[in-house]
Amino acid sequence: MNLFSKIIIAGFAIITFSCDNENDASVSNKNTPTTTVTTTATSKKFLFDATKAETAGNADWIIDADSSPQRFPTPAQSNITASTTESFWRGGLSSWGIALAKLGHTVETLPSGTAITYGGTGAQDLKNYDVFVIDEPNTRFTAAEKTAILNFVKNGGGLFMISDHTVSDRNNDGWDSPDIWNDLMSNNSVKTNPFGITISLNNISETSSNRLSTTANPILNGSQGAVTQLKYSNGATMSINTSANSTVQGLIWRGSSSQGTSNIMCASATFGTGRVFVIGDSSPADDGTGASGDTLYPGWTELASHSRLHMNASLWLAKL
Repeated sequence: MNLFSKIIIAGFAIITFSCDNENDASVSNKNTPTTTVTTTATSKKFLFDATKAETAGNADWIIDADSSPQRFPTPAQSNITASTTESFWRGGLSSWGIALAKLGHTVETLPSGTAITYGGTGAQDLKNYDVFVIDEPNTRFTAAEKTAILNFVKNGGGLFMISDHTVSDRNNDGWDSPDIWNDLMSNNSVKTNPFGITISLNNISETSSNRLSTTANPILNGSQGAVTQLKYSNGATMSINTSANSTVQGLIWRGSSSQGTSNIMCASATFGTGRVFVIGDSSPADDGTGASGDTLYPGWTELASHSRLHMNASLWLAKL
């Protein structure tokens, strides 16, 4: 049984829903929260990037595209109700966008051909958003864009970074997402290795339950439920350096690894007054639907933990 209510009071959204419980450690194709959740939060603005060839090759890392990714998903998100399905929008990340909208938040796309800016006058300048989501960029950030992204985080923004495995150059420009993310972090005008994270140039596939043991972590144990597993379907691990950033921490490691500074599957950090979350595989966010001909993967629903991880991380980045 699913129950859902939404009340708007003085700019605050109060969302309550409940579902039948299940033990997600043994679930492979369901995505049902295990607890009743009541979320009280000011509505936040999430911007999903579509400027870095996120639809190149067989990828579809966008929330909606009727022909090409547009700023406002259609139909309008004001029409979303508790029973709205992810097919309401057309994109491999539509489940993610719909889930955020159901919690009362606003989602937009930064369309292809638009520069990433911060501190400017444009309607989609990063200063107008709380969280910037970039799923597997396939073209390199310009020097100005790297400065914009890092200053956005430094001054309080949330950055959701999704990489993929090495040799995943979908548009054949000589740059794949691990290289692009490492270039952002190592070759910029703001700070070298600002997050204390380096994406490894590797390619692994495995399901791991080797998670940070503390129950207080808001990403692994947030309002959207407990995260107990993470499955990589070809992804890159990462390493962390606490000397570069004392706040960086691994959250889930490879199953056979110690909980050290390498073999990490997802991690978080703060930088300035902002926050960063990094995951090394694009498959867990993929809901399996998108443009005809794309090779997509139903990672969002494959493990109940996948949607919880992405939603908890989204809300943590938005400081909720």
